[in-house]
Amino acid sequence: MKTMYFISILVIFEYSFAQSVFNKIINAPFFILDLSGTSSDGLYRPRDLDFHTDSSRPNELWVINENSAVYDPTFGGSTVTYYNAGLDSQWSEYRKDSYSAHFMHTASALAFSDNGGFANTLDVQDANNNPNGYFSGCTLWEADTSIYARINQNGPELGSHWDMLHQSPFSVGIAAETDNTYWLFDGFHNTIAKYNFQDPHPDHEHGGEDHSDGLIYRYDEISVNRVIGLSSHMVLDQSNDMLYICDTGNQRIIRMNINAGEVGSDLDPYGENIEGYYSMINADYETVIDSGLVSPTGIDIYNTFLLVSDYSTGDIHIYDLEPTNQFQLIHKLGTDIIEDLMSIKVGPDGTIWLVSTSANKLYQIVPPMNGDFDGDNSITLNDFILLLSHIINSNSLGEEYLFLADIDYNSAIDIFDLVLLLDRIN
Repeated sequence: MKTMYFISILVIFEYSFAQSVFNKIINAPFFILDLSGTSSDGLYRPRDLDFHTDSSRPNELWVINENSAVYDPTFGGSTVTYYNAGLDSQWSEYRKDSYSAHFMHTASALAFSDNGGFANTLDVQDANNNPNGYFSGCTLWEADTSIYARINQNGPELGSHWDMLHQSPFSVGIAAETDNTYWLFDGFHNTIAKYNFQDPHPDHEHGGEDHSDGLIYRYDEISVNRVIGLSSHMVLDQSNDMLYICDTGNQRIIRMNINAGEVGSDLDPYGENIEGYYSMINADYETVIDSGLVSPTGIDIYNTFLLVSDYSTGDIHIYDLEPTNQFQLIHKLGTDIIEDLMSIKVGPDGTIWLVSTSANKLYQIVPPMNGDFDGDNSITLNDFILLLSHIINSNSLGEEYLFLADIDYNSAIDIFDLVLLLDRIN
């Protein structure tokens, strides 16, 4: 009983701390943009990122590359996993399945499900490079590091992939629902599709080719527009089953109720036999944001906030999900990563992570430390002088800087804060 009580207190503390970090980022007069990954780690045209969902693997951040690293001459998408992401002990591992030329061909997005597996989309017409083919869609993987990109690398099976379905060429966004069910931005059919892999290959075989139990539901009433070379990421609000979608080509955010809709008609699957492929009717969807965005590509939900990143402007727009259905823009973070900010993800500690695709970089947005008034991410004599000037009323700090000056957290800015700041000078 005491152990459970302690764990509950720890979880509440971590949640509260993460929320305070996030609040500080969006309320501070500036933020710190930390470079956390580069091409030397294996990043090459990174298109998306997500944290592992297993609580026993905290701060494990996966980044998916459109292709292989600069030092890897083989073709195909790849991943870089950052362990202890954001900590001093951070380290990375590059992996590429030997059959990724098909299963991660022009990889465009990834999402982890609650069972610890993940899936990726393929931004290509045909994953076999057939100019007249349309065999492309979504691939399912296990994130077990003893399996992923480790087994069947020389055959006889087709690498370590867990399953694949091929009914959505040019798919550029993905969100996990539960287990082996995912939602896709289908860029070829210009709509949203639900992929249910059910039980991956018989007997959980990795590298197999049996897709016969796959179920795909295409919501053809929903019209979206892909932009060549860009991802259109999606996120599911697990609290109410609302799926938020970056409709990049139409410069808007739409949402749909994943529980609405019914089968309207059967569709003929291309190139594979699956259990069912359906066109859905009576979908419940709406546009929720249709102004202020140029090329929305990245999206995430953190508590009661919806975050949308704009590839063209490099801005991260933060909307309040409360009160319901108003989507008030409460803050905008300017990263200056113009024409290159592809995807964002809020980490378990409340910091914001993002990928810069053409620059082959991973960044972490962290809040300024208390006492850092000049934004250089360190406490120096200049910060001391600024606080002293405020206290003696010779040059007051702006109102937005005041919470950074309350170093002892007593809601007053005084000589005690100055003494504490002096102890921190580098």
